Amino acid sequence: MPASARAFRVRRGFTLLELLVVVSIMTLALLAFATVIGSRSSGPALERTASVLTGMVANVRQNASVRKVHSELVFDYKNDRIVALARRRLVTFAMEDDMGSGDTIGRRSGGAVLVANRSLSLREGKCLELPFPSSSFTIPWAPHFDVSGDYEGIAVGFDYCPLEASDQQGLTVPVTGGLAGMGAVFTVSVTTARYNAVRLTLNCGGVVVHSSTWLATYRWHHIELACSRYGVSLWIDGRLDPGRIVTDNFTVPPALGQDLRLGGVPCRIDNVELFSLVSSQTYQLDGAQLIAEDVDPMREVLGEAEGIFDDKSLPPSPGGPVTGPAAPEITGPGTGLPIDPIPAIRHVYFDTAGKLDPARHPGAVEICMVSLSGDDLRRMVFTFHPLGTVTWEYVDRFWWEPVPDPAAGSGG
Repeated sequence: MPASARAFRVRRGFTLLELLVVVSIMTLALLAFATVIGSRSSGPALERTASVLTGMVANVRQNASVRKVHSELVFDYKNDRIVALARRRLVTFAMEDDMGSGDTIGRRSGGAVLVANRSLSLREGKCLELPFPSSSFTIPWAPHFDVSGDYEGIAVGFDYCPLEASDQQGLTVPVTGGLAGMGAVFTVSVTTARYNAVRLTLNCGGVVVHSSTWLATYRWHHIELACSRYGVSLWIDGRLDPGRIVTDNFTVPPALGQDLRLGGVPCRIDNVELFSLVSSQTYQLDGAQLIAEDVDPMREVLGEAEGIFDDKSLPPSPGGPVTGPAAPEITGPGTGLPIDPIPAIRHVYFDTAGKLDPARHPGAVEICMVSLSGDDLRRMVFTFHPLGTVTWEYVDRFWWEPVPDPAAGSGG
């Protein structure tokens, strides 16, 4: 074959048949893609919720592992809403010098000093020593801290070693006072002090949390607090003390322009981290409802379980609660409602590796949902496993429901 002919065959375009084949393949691919997308927005309500929740978990885990921050999912039982609450790191002070991340400069005063004597510490390097009640370290607000639109609150973590104080005779005396504060946003104070231990109190917008844990002097402890409209929490060495929000429309006072001040009691502080809490994704359940333990599923779907909650941290959804009007004031054995009020907000925490946080969850976490399709009552259990994955399955009944009597016939 002549070279010119071979060259012509190499340069030739697509034939009409080949173009038709390509168009057919693309059409089939688009139809398959549309089917997958459509399945996420249609079908049984519980399966739609399972698809969305699985995606939210994947996003939360990725944010936690990539940014090396804690993240959480917030389940609002009263309004049937799921919120992905992420942490955005604003600044970190390792206390090796007065400079933190982002070129933020801290200000020492009142005899505050950076010390390298680590005889009382758990890590290498320096730490901040505040030897007197008048000693302080201030982290000024920086313009890049501002978060607009999705701001929900603030979180702070630091290592804390209580020190004792001496009076004029050289005798050791307990000292109470402020430990950390951010204007009107929050304050953490030593409110009870003994000769060998102290206890802390967190105050945010009038919500007060008293620590149940005593902190030994001359020992390092990790303090962490989170303040958002979904809850006010204080952790000491991983042990949680939650605050009770009893007012409607609770919000954290704005942090814009507020400095973080450390000091007020003799202590040592290290590894300070400041975060803003942002709602990265919110999902309003459609056709499905979150159900709390000890609640009869039928009473839940009929909107008769709203009065069991003692937490009013979130405003009601437009038009009233999603799950219906207030429940009758009838609770107790045989009514299908718990005797004692229960929190309306539940948190599922993930650590910096994207796994279920072992300091907050001793094992797997189960979230239950229910839906009514015609006369068919459907139940689903979501399980958050320790490694961070989530699975779901339909169940015939929840573990708190009584076993049906075969002689009574089948029910919904």
